[in-house]
Parts: sequence; C-alpha cells; structure tokens
Amino acid sequence: MVDEVEKIISRLNGIDPERPYFDPLVVEEAVGRHARLIGFRDVSFTWAMGPQQANEELSGIDFSSSESCLWADTTKSMRDRAVAELSADPEISEAYRQAQEAAAERIADALHLEIFALTLRNLISGDAGTRGYNVASLVTSVMRDVVANSSVESDSLQDLNEAYLPFAEALMAGLGSFWIVGERFVCLPLPRLRLENGALVSDGRPAAVWPNGEAYAFREDGFFPALQSVEW
Repeated sequence: MVDEVEKIISRLNGIDPERPYFDPLVVEEAVGRHARLIGFRDVSFTWAMGPQQANEELSGIDFSSSESCLWADTTKSMRDRAVAELSADPEISEAYRQAQEAAAERIADALHLEIFALTLRNLISGDAGTRGYNVASLVTSVMRDVVANSSVESDSLQDLNEAYLPFAEALMAGLGSFWIVGERFVCLPLPRLRLENGALVSDGRPAAVWPNGEAYAFREDGFFPALQSVEW
C-alpha cells in the first residue's frame, strides 16, 4: 500500500492547473466505483460546466431532506463503525491517533493540492454552498487516512478508505466539486487556472475559467465573476 500511495501522490501532484485533464467518463466510472462500494446501485450524473450553471442546477433543492442526506448518512455510518472498532482497543485507538498526526504532516509535505482547494471554495451561494464537496480537500484527507491506516489493523477503516480512494482518480480526471441528491451526483469540473510564479493572478484578469466559459477573477477575499466569458 505504501508504494501505491506514493504513486497516487505523484500522479496527483502531476495535475496541470493551467490545463487540467478532463474526461467526464473517467470521472463517472471512478465515482460509480465509490458508489458501489458504499451500497449505491443506481447512481446518475449531472454535469454543470461552470459555477453559475451549478447554482442554477442546485436551486430549489432541499438539502435537509432524507433524500439529500442519504450519502452523508451512509458514509457517516461507515465512519462510526470504523471509530467503534478502533475504540474497542485503547492501544490501537491511540496508535491510530498518532499515526494520523504523522500522516497529516507527511501529506502536507508531499501532496500539493492547495491551489485547487482554494479555487473551489465558496463559489456557490445559499445552502448549496455549504453542502458541496471540494474534491481536492476530500482527497487530501483520504490520502492522510490511507497512510494512517497502514499503521493499524482495522477492517472497517480499510473498507472506508477503499471506498473513498476512487475520488483520487476522479480528481485526476478533472472533477472539482460535487453535490449529492439521493443517488444523483451533480458535478463541477476543475477550472483552468492562470498563474504567475505559482500563484493565481490577482490583477483583475480571469484567474479561473470553466469549460462553459465562465471566468472568475481572484483577489485576497476570494473569487468573483469576471465581466467577460473566456474560451475554454
């Protein structure tokens, strides 16, 4: 597993922020694999090719409904089982806590997805803005937990991590954010970023452009829509 983790980290670090690879079929296969591992069988996908289109697609959804909470409740149940299994043995629980701390430091040094996580933060308004999943942030946590899991034996924890690992493949294929309503995934791709010296441009020019031409400029307090659309 250690060698596999190193390979995944290397591939994740190889994502080109200025021209990220985008293949929705690969994304759907990866997310579908995750869905099957948590017991979902009839998943569907809706693609929003820019943040404003995502806002429109998500408008009017009741995110507090049982349908909207199905995925969160399912994955929480899996996490609860893993926590219960670890807590049954105080020594194993403490070993895992220490392993997580060490893994977090290792991932912080080795994995560099911060610019994607920043770009995908706070783009969507209203309730939907708090119910989306930033894939760069999610994958960073997943890789930390996979590394930590190698230090302890826990079947439930291993099942949980294996269920989340497909999101690394989805990120490499261009998935930026997603929302879940029942078994329907609403997906937003990674944007193309404009960088100077490794940082997002902040002079008013578009810093992030999505496939449908939606463009966002960047400043210290976040992103805001640019006046013009930009060709993808």
